Amino acid sequence: MGFYNVIQVLNRAKLEGIFRNYAIMGGYAVNYYIEPTFTSNIDTLVLVASDADYTRVFDYFTQKGYKMVNLYVVIDDTQVQFFPSTISPLYESAVINAQTVEFRDTTTRIVTAEDLVALLLVSYRPKDKIRIMELLKVVNEDSLWGTVRRYDSEQNPIFQRLKEILGRNK
Repeated sequence: MGFYNVIQVLNRAKLEGIFRNYAIMGGYAVNYYIEPTFTSNIDTLVLVASDADYTRVFDYFTQKGYKMVNLYVVIDDTQVQFFPSTISPLYESAVINAQTVEFRDTTTRIVTAEDLVALLLVSYRPKDKIRIMELLKVVNEDSLWGTVRRYDSEQNPIFQRLKEILGRNK
C-alpha cells in the first residue's frame, strides 16, 4: 500500500496548494518504464516558485504529523524525498512535462523517459548509468537529444555523458 498511499497524500497536498504540481522521478519512475528493480524511497519533484515555497512543503508534512528522517518525509512507512523545481530549468521542465498516469483508482505524474534520462545524467552514479542504458530502449531518441542539448551546461555536462554512454560522437 506504500506507493498508493504516498500518491494519495501527494495529490491531497497539491489540491491544498502546497505545491503547484509534482512528478515522480528516480527509481519509481525508472520502474514505470523498464523491468522493476529495488528502490527504497520515492523521489518527487515539486513545482514551487521559491525556496520559501519549498520550505512550506516540509512545514505542511510535519504539521500533518509525518516524521522526518534525514532528508525524507515518511509517508506510510515509505521515505519520500522532495526536490524543488528551482534547482535548475531541467527540474522545472521535467515536472511541467510529466505525464499523468493511472494507478488503481487514482492518478499520479511520472517524468517522461527522456527527462528521466537527462536527470540521471545529472546525478550520474554507477546505478544511474545502468538505468540509462535500459531506458535508452524506450526513449524517443530525437526528443532525448533535444532535451540533453537544451539543458547541457558546464556544471552538468549531460551531453558529453550521454555520448560517453552511447560510445559515439553525435
